[in-house]
Amino acid sequence: MRVVRGSAAVGVVVLAIAACAPLSVVHEEPTTACTGFGAVVRQQSVDKVDILLMIDNSPGMGDKQAYFNAAIREIVQRLARPRCVDGSDPTKLLGTSDASGRCPAGQEPELPAVNDIHIGIVTSSLGARGGDICNPSDTTAVGLNAHKDDRAHLVSRGGDDEHAVADMQPSGFLAWFPSVPANAGRDAGTGGPVEGDAAMLEADFVDVLSGVHERGCTIESQLESWYRFLVQPDPYASIDPSDPAMWVGVDHTLLQQRHDFLRPDSLLAIVALSDEDDSEIDVRALGKQAYLWNQGGFKPPRGTQSCATVPNDPACTSCKLAPNGGAGDPACGKGDFAASNDWGFDMNLRHVHMKEKYGVDLQFPIARYVTGLTSPAVPNRDGEYPPGRANYVGEAKCTNPIFAAQLPDGSETDPAKLCNLRRGLRTKDLVFFAHIGGVPSRLLHYKPSDPAGSALTDDDWIAILGKDPEHYDYAGIDPHMLEAFAPRAGLAPPGSPDDADPDHGREWTTNAATGVDLQYACTFPLAKPRDCADPANRDACDCPSVPGTPHDRLPPLCDTSTTKQVRAKAYPTTREILLARKLGAQGILASICPIHATEETPDDPLYGYRPAVGFILDRLRSAQSNQCMPEPLKVDQDGRAPCLVLEVLPSSTSTCDPALGLFEPDAATARRFRDELRARFDGGGSAEDLSTHAICQLTQLAPADFVHGSCTTSSKPGWCYVTGVAAGACPQALLFSPSGNPQNGVEIRIQCNRGC
Repeated sequence: MRVVRGSAAVGVVVLAIAACAPLSVVHEEPTTACTGFGAVVRQQSVDKVDILLMIDNSPGMGDKQAYFNAAIREIVQRLARPRCVDGSDPTKLLGTSDASGRCPAGQEPELPAVNDIHIGIVTSSLGARGGDICNPSDTTAVGLNAHKDDRAHLVSRGGDDEHAVADMQPSGFLAWFPSVPANAGRDAGTGGPVEGDAAMLEADFVDVLSGVHERGCTIESQLESWYRFLVQPDPYASIDPSDPAMWVGVDHTLLQQRHDFLRPDSLLAIVALSDEDDSEIDVRALGKQAYLWNQGGFKPPRGTQSCATVPNDPACTSCKLAPNGGAGDPACGKGDFAASNDWGFDMNLRHVHMKEKYGVDLQFPIARYVTGLTSPAVPNRDGEYPPGRANYVGEAKCTNPIFAAQLPDGSETDPAKLCNLRRGLRTKDLVFFAHIGGVPSRLLHYKPSDPAGSALTDDDWIAILGKDPEHYDYAGIDPHMLEAFAPRAGLAPPGSPDDADPDHGREWTTNAATGVDLQYACTFPLAKPRDCADPANRDACDCPSVPGTPHDRLPPLCDTSTTKQVRAKAYPTTREILLARKLGAQGILASICPIHATEETPDDPLYGYRPAVGFILDRLRSAQSNQCMPEPLKVDQDGRAPCLVLEVLPSSTSTCDPALGLFEPDAATARRFRDELRARFDGGGSAEDLSTHAICQLTQLAPADFVHGSCTTSSKPGWCYVTGVAAGACPQALLFSPSGNPQNGVEIRIQCNRGC
């Protein structure tokens, strides 16, 4: 097809459309030597959101869970009933939309309303994992179940532990599906009841969140819990007690819950709350010996001397694996870790700096979780450990359930059927991971209503994680983010006033008594001090139960004259933060230590976890409304970009409806497009032959059709190219008008010429 833009003729032909395919473009002979680019346009009409909450339920998390409760309620409220903003100034909030998500004339919703939301909760407690810790039958001092093994099943227990939240049965999650025009004629398809009353939804959410509690396993699986629920193709049912590194069976309940919770065409947001680093041990590592690190009485072998300072040194290994058992190596000569106040022996700290301490790293590689959130293929348990391999491999040979068209419901557990699922329409830009964790809020420089100013730079990430944490290079890291038990250089030393450092108070002597602890990343004042002499607080206190501990041995959380804890703490959550970093725009990071622990003004944007709400909604807003263009385009005299947008409709009987801005494309373009789609299907690149479907071109709107600088509220159907403020978080963006927004099931491709 030849499209004339002023004096230059530009050939633009689209030949590929499916989201998983590389772009294939053919240009007819242009009159000038111009080159173009193509991009997949993701499904813009996001009308479903699935939110999975991973909540650390270990001791000391109660106060953080209260802030989290309020934050998630606000996210759901603002998704269902977006705030209204000034049409000419999106940063100016004016009120709340009506029940259908509409705003008064002259105002616009901050993001499109979502009237179909699933909210599920998993905890960080996965039980013993082959060890002798976190028994599922463990109880608290008052006889209640401690919930130390939630198995990555959806939590639907109420706060009193005596009832299951009725509106979450049997599905295990809350489903928001109000009676609004947008839901007319649609099937909620939840496998359980739905909620249409906002007050009831909030009451149920508060009830189930209080049922998470803060008495779970202290060896937390902050990453593996959501991975097991969402991604693992064949989640195990149990671990063989006679072979503690052997996964046995398939968890039917989990597969059923995943099937009901996760839709193939939703925006998926994982929101993880934790105050310490991921503690999961890959029990099958080290030739199926890694489970021993989950045994309380196990004395971990040391690593050779070079490990402590140069973990990448080829000579760094376990003393047990070194030649001659490490004979002659000074570190190996010290024997195994055994002292109770040594972080190499302490059960709660065995996951920290494993290579430096033990010469081996027994945690899953962070790439496992990056792949799980971004790749259409993931390993099942055979791909994780192929025959003869002593450590994790991760051969990605199964369809990732996150990107599958239909999920198994647990009724069949044949490995091939669990592995070979049909690909769905979800693309990785509709999957978000948000972590609220241990990092000083100062390092995140959150600015309300300023997404660009709040964005983290490469220098910011170095201050948070170091230059290359995966290869043990922590150059440039802020000392608060170093995982260490000894006082860290450059910070207020033990014995300093408790407010000497604005981020965490001060360092303290962590290993003076029978145990050992880590230094903190940040602390914040408790809304209500906690008396650690009260037996009811036994599992939730960080201060002594009797007064008299020397000041330098007290954590900077305690009232020195009493047994009261007055502040809460967070350790550096290094692995969770690293995952957010590696996910780029799909990763979101916020601090678990509030900037304002009390609300200083009405709707204080810095109170509690509102900065996290801001970060998350900014990203979801972009995912729902904007398609960032990879580079600026040269528009014609009417303000139109040299681009085509083509849509493949859901079936062969669909028609190009002018009311939606659709019309038949040029016959040659359509023919070539169909040929490419057919070739993709024949080559196994798509699960369905899309060449038989209707193909339409979408009208491009010009600035003359814009309202407040873009087409997002235009009465005409179509798409537009915008720059500047109208592009939101993008330097330049592709937007749709309300009636031109592609319908569900439509696949879209844009092809542009750069301009000559």
